[in-house]
Amino acid sequence: MKKITILFLSVLTLGLSVASCSSDDDNGGASASIEGKWELIKEGTILNSKEELVDVENGNCGGHVTEYLTNGSFNEQYFEGSECESSTEKGTYSIKDKTLNLKYEGSTSDDSAEILELNGSTLKLKFTDGNFVYIEVHKRK
Repeated sequence: MKKITILFLSVLTLGLSVASCSSDDDNGGASASIEGKWELIKEGTILNSKEELVDVENGNCGGHVTEYLTNGSFNEQYFEGSECESSTEKGTYSIKDKTLNLKYEGSTSDDSAEILELNGSTLKLKFTDGNFVYIEVHKRK
């Protein structure tokens, strides 16, 4: 009887250890893709080495949404004013290492951002212009 109990506990332990080893954490974002629609939900800066983020107020108009397409282009749509006038900007993007480079149509300069987080649900970007740092947090739509 003692051998059966030990065998049962061994099988149970083995089964639990195998079941608990599944990976559902997006590999730390390594395999996540930027392609898709992303809605801006927070923005802010870094003050005294601490992120200061606030929720984005989308009001009745809708949110600020950027769609990254598989062909390396993007469409950015946002709403302005009390009349909820829609504005759209287009361009191309590329990613190298952890840097997102954006080239807007009609612009002679590029924007770039450090990708702080990219997983199945969150895209967090850090834009730096001289001493000014701007943070954006997007959620996948």
